[in-house]
Amino acid sequence: MISLLASASVWCIVVLCCIPPLHEPLRALLRPKVVKWVEQTLPAVLRAQQYQTHWLTTAFTWSSYSVSVPFYVTFLPTLIWVAEPQLGYRATLLMGLCLYVGNGLKDLLCGPRPLAVSKQAKLLAGSSLEVQTNAQEYGLPSSHTMNSLCLNYYIAHYLVQHGYLPGGTATIILYVLVGVWVVWIGISRVYLGLHTPVDIVAGALAGAMVLTAYLSLDGRYDTWIRTNSFATLVQGLGSVVLLRLHPKPLQHTPSYEFTASFAGVCFGVVAGVNHSSLAGRQYFAQSYALDMLASKQGLLHLLRRSCVGFFLVAAMKEFSKCMLLRSLPAVYRCVPVSLRLLWQPPVHSLHPGDPSCKGMPINAKGQPWDVDITARFISYASIGWSVTELTFLVCDALQW
Repeated sequence: MISLLASASVWCIVVLCCIPPLHEPLRALLRPKVVKWVEQTLPAVLRAQQYQTHWLTTAFTWSSYSVSVPFYVTFLPTLIWVAEPQLGYRATLLMGLCLYVGNGLKDLLCGPRPLAVSKQAKLLAGSSLEVQTNAQEYGLPSSHTMNSLCLNYYIAHYLVQHGYLPGGTATIILYVLVGVWVVWIGISRVYLGLHTPVDIVAGALAGAMVLTAYLSLDGRYDTWIRTNSFATLVQGLGSVVLLRLHPKPLQHTPSYEFTASFAGVCFGVVAGVNHSSLAGRQYFAQSYALDMLASKQGLLHLLRRSCVGFFLVAAMKEFSKCMLLRSLPAVYRCVPVSLRLLWQPPVHSLHPGDPSCKGMPINAKGQPWDVDITARFISYASIGWSVTELTFLVCDALQW
């Protein structure tokens, strides 16, 4: 029953995020409540910062890097190549769903960060709220809390379900440790002045719903990807539709770019797993990598695979991005502006570009917005495909 309710809630959120006519009415209804909640819990941020010490600030800052793009692009491929291929690629798809829901809610509700509220409401007159200035997205829900809960609990669940841990006490200890880590991440966001407690609670609830919903279809989704010849096409079309219907925030934030990047990665991952599986290559049909760590030869094989993999990922990303940014402008000039504007950017504050773009918004580097986001999606898709197929093919060719 809980699984059914969580799944229904997540899909309702996805549907709401994908119906543009509902975005403004929902924001008008919910955002004032969100702002009020943030204002009411703002004093908790000050209380948390009363306990500031150098070592605690350093510990909280470094632990926050476990929920960052550099961490994901290092940890998830390594999980696929070295530890557990199935776990790695399925966790990647979970994070794609988690980021879409989390960033969709951020841009739908536009909940302010603590510093923005403190300036507007003047609740902190005479006090000094210390806050990191690199957080440009909206606040609610907390992505760090949400993503930490989803990724770590999913890994723990997978290890338990596949017999890597004995039942009983070991399983309980693992889940408790994951819970402690998620709480630590949540506290760190309040301590660093990046979120109020209401953001943390919302992130935990949203993460729990996404995780429960994903677990309810995880096995069937995996089977469909590895056996259905249309899986890559459906994943690609679904990604484009979801990105097109993503909520438009009040001000431009990088949330949409993050979502587009991870949606591209997920598309590439599905393409690689689907094509490899249909071709009869057993990269993801069974778990074998952990057994290889037991032997010196197997460990050497996995290290070489990782070196080849990271080289290919970097090369494919840079090559595809360079080629796309050179070719797409010429291609898009042949497309009527009315059609280009259908690929509407979910932003308000990007300014029109040069006259040749005819009012098309541009990014900070002067690139037309539709060129930028298309190149981003495809270049990150090349990363996903490189991780799940190209790296294995090259290692096979080298007889590694």
